Amino acid sequence: MTILPFFSVQEKHTDLVLFSSDRSGNSDIYLLSPKSPTPKQITYSDAEEWAATWVNSTEISFLRQKGKVITRHLINIETGIESVLQHPVNCRLDDKNILYSAEGNLQLYPCGGDIYLFNREDSSTLNLTEGISGTSSYPCLSFDGNQVTFTNNQSGSNDIYVMDLNSREMTQLTHFDSNEERGALSPNNELLVFSSDHFETGNQDIVIMNLETKELRNITSSLGTELIARWNSDGTSLYFGSNQAGNWEIYVYDLKDQSTQRLTFHDGFDGDPRILK
Repeated sequence: MTILPFFSVQEKHTDLVLFSSDRSGNSDIYLLSPKSPTPKQITYSDAEEWAATWVNSTEISFLRQKGKVITRHLINIETGIESVLQHPVNCRLDDKNILYSAEGNLQLYPCGGDIYLFNREDSSTLNLTEGISGTSSYPCLSFDGNQVTFTNNQSGSNDIYVMDLNSREMTQLTHFDSNEERGALSPNNELLVFSSDHFETGNQDIVIMNLETKELRNITSSLGTELIARWNSDGTSLYFGSNQAGNWEIYVYDLKDQSTQRLTFHDGFDGDPRILK
């Protein structure tokens, strides 16, 4: 795994990246921008904030915990104006937040071992995995908004599945005895990225699968753990979290030259990257 020096971050890092960090003493939301190597702090409360997701290009949603109470919030990253968001009617989110489609009409979230899709146009909530055995988690919308990937353990181990939102047809994408989770389709729907211990049992790496040839590529191969890989909007880069340096940091992988760049440098936790699509 090739790690490029930090001074080349402007060359390799070209996207807006939300992430969680405890560098201020508690968990807050930060923004990485290609315009500056220094992350911008978005939240400043004394509560714990995490699970930031993009609502649109200027607004984000996140979870905030004070004591045992977890609330959802919306904040404008330019003005800092904040408001409270409601939890889904059927679920109080306590770990993963709602994902928004590019048009903003669809909201995707996990709850109680199932995956739900809320449509703002008709205020309907659909249980996508109703009737599917096992536990379903880690949903992700495709870039075109027509498919959802998710993790399910009905086969006896975690595998990645994809569901077509128009036909509701489900397809199993991975068929290994190892642990495959947190899958995401590339913008052209030709590649699948996911976290897996396929190459070393008990050690999660970031793996890319060519959906036509089924060829696997381990892009990390480190002694640490790698999780939560996210595509950028043109499919040329992948952002992910890794503790290979001894603590959790954010890295970016360039698919063209197959090089990896470390983006954050902090003794605490930096993780859960979310890319503006």
